[in-house]
Amino acid sequence: MNRASWAFAMLLVVAGSMPLHAQFLTEQQFLDTALTNHPGITAAEAGEAAAAGNRRQAGIIDNPVVSWEREDPGIAPRQDTWRMNWRLPFDGRKHRVAAGDAALAASSSDLEATRLGTRLEMRSLFAAWYVAAEREAVLQAHLDRTSRLARWLRARAEVGEAAGVEANRLDLEVEVFERELVAARAEAQAQRAAAAVWSDVVTGEVRPQRPFLPIPPEAVDVGDRPDLKAIAHRVAEAEAQHRLQRRVLEPPEISLGWMELSDGVQAFDGPVLGVAWPVPVFDRNQGNRQAAAAEAVGARSQLELETRLAEQRAQAALASYSDLYPFATPLSAGAGNVDVAAAVFAAFEAGEATLTDVLDSLRASVGVQMARIESLDQALAAERELEAAIGRPIFLGGNS
Repeated sequence: MNRASWAFAMLLVVAGSMPLHAQFLTEQQFLDTALTNHPGITAAEAGEAAAAGNRRQAGIIDNPVVSWEREDPGIAPRQDTWRMNWRLPFDGRKHRVAAGDAALAASSSDLEATRLGTRLEMRSLFAAWYVAAEREAVLQAHLDRTSRLARWLRARAEVGEAAGVEANRLDLEVEVFERELVAARAEAQAQRAAAAVWSDVVTGEVRPQRPFLPIPPEAVDVGDRPDLKAIAHRVAEAEAQHRLQRRVLEPPEISLGWMELSDGVQAFDGPVLGVAWPVPVFDRNQGNRQAAAAEAVGARSQLELETRLAEQRAQAALASYSDLYPFATPLSAGAGNVDVAAAVFAAFEAGEATLTDVLDSLRASVGVQMARIESLDQALAAERELEAAIGRPIFLGGNS
């Protein structure tokens, strides 16, 4: 095989796989813009603010009530009474405040869970864009090389140096690549358009850069998952509500005032003191107390259930990612990266290989590159699933 053919084949490999003037966008750059002012996160922040308002409201005591009464029947002395009534603040406010604190903490954890979920959605969108772009690039590179070879073979067939049936057969292979490329390009453009909705840096000739895959951790824990923290805070809220409903005595209402009695000739006045205290002859809160107790038991059971499910999900995700990670790492610059199809193309041009060899190697080359992309796609999905399972990103082979 002559050296010029080998050199030309290798040049086609590089040229076909590296678009000119490409500007690459990292996943972190995409996330920085996509997560800024995201409406889902803004809505969760509004929920946290509402919970803060409810917590503040829970600590407010009742205002006193000021009244004035006049009795003037005409045939009896006129009576004026000024009175201030106030219910003492021993109404379970401590338990309502505790419940409000727990609800606020749960809302904060819900906000963190929303941020994590939104981050994972945007990461999935970026990965889908990258994978679709890679599939398009592989097919475009193979189509370019196959088209050049088809034109070369057609020219030789026209002057009688090659069989026309071989040129026709290679033309059919070019058509197959063209149709596959149209579908791949449509998918890549669709994913690009979806990414552009969330980030204003997806413009021009920008291309997604391969997302980073961290080393799988040796072990995982779910103690910091924000959704589990939210459930734990709701358990505390339910327990505080139960303590509130266990109260039997209501606080008394005291009255302080002044009364003036006058018949037009003489006037008498003096203080008015009073107290009103509900007597719990009948337990009118037993139903609420029973319901609050059941809700507290249910919340604790829900926390235990979700914790076990989270541990199950985390262990499964770790096992999956650990298996997929080795097959998604970038290939080293060695024999594994040699494009067999390009070598066979060169051999065919030199008359050292048949068209059947070319087509077989071409399909094998496309197949293995698509398989590598599929392995990477699966590893990226498994890494995102592991991040969701432990509730935080994975850094440097750890889970925190």
